[in-house]
Amino acid sequence: MRVVKYLLTFLIALYLGLILFMPKSNLYYKAEAELAKQGVVIDNEEIQSSIIDFKILHPVIYYQGVDIARASLIKITPLLLINRIEGENIELLNVAKKFLNVTINSFNANHSILKPYLVKLNIDGNFGLATGYINLKERVVHIDIVEPKDINSIKKFLKKGEKGWYYESKF
Repeated sequence: MRVVKYLLTFLIALYLGLILFMPKSNLYYKAEAELAKQGVVIDNEEIQSSIIDFKILHPVIYYQGVDIARASLIKITPLLLINRIEGENIELLNVAKKFLNVTINSFNANHSILKPYLVKLNIDGNFGLATGYINLKERVVHIDIVEPKDINSIKKFLKKGEKGWYYESKF
């Protein structure tokens, strides 16, 4: 029984040590380099790293050289077992805004190692509240508009289902 207690204490201490001393900024720069290979560049950002998470302030996101979106804050919490990305005040810019007039007040993306191919989404925008998921294995994005407000600007991208309006796409 004593061995199990020491082993459990060691594992908990190891987990907490990994989270606390993880080089969070380096993880961000590695992810930024991987995104650049896909044509996505994050610019004008300011990074604030803390013990548990790190924040990216005022990033502008470019896709293949065109500025697509700007956010006031993106907060990333890498806890190894459960990871979370939160964003606030995301607005589309230039070409993307002409194509799709959407403003996102806040969003949450949650990922767990128990379901490594699934990312759960919660979004609050000028179109209403939405929930959904990204299935990385099947390469599908599915978003249900739970409480629609003004969906006229995005209605051409939505489909009508039994439970209401939804968006689904493969990538």
